[in-house]
Amino acid sequence: MIDTHILVWIVLNDRRLTAAQRNALSDPENDIMLSAVNAYELVHLQQLRRIPIEESIEVLQELVGFELADLPSDVWRHAEELPDIHRDPLDRLLVAHALSDGMTVVTADESIRRYPVPVL
Repeated sequence: MIDTHILVWIVLNDRRLTAAQRNALSDPENDIMLSAVNAYELVHLQQLRRIPIEESIEVLQELVGFELADLPSDVWRHAEELPDIHRDPLDRLLVAHALSDGMTVVTADESIRRYPVPVL
């Protein structure tokens, strides 16, 4: 499951993507997933003009090849069990969603990396 900034970096071919991240994201054996939480965050940041991409989620989906993952109904259970590391509710929901679906989070966010979730 990719974090919002990772999606932006993929689109911009940003050098901050690590070799391990690039390899995992280009491996056809791996599904690239974008949580509905991050889709919301992306649209919100676009509206605020805080990111340099204007393409819609649908266009980005075509360009990058990710699947959009709806939030599972039990995501709140995972969110309430998370340690108090990060105050950003969207990042906490991303972690909870990844835990709920048994996914790895692709992120550069050091706070997310401190949660008990697989990260790349």
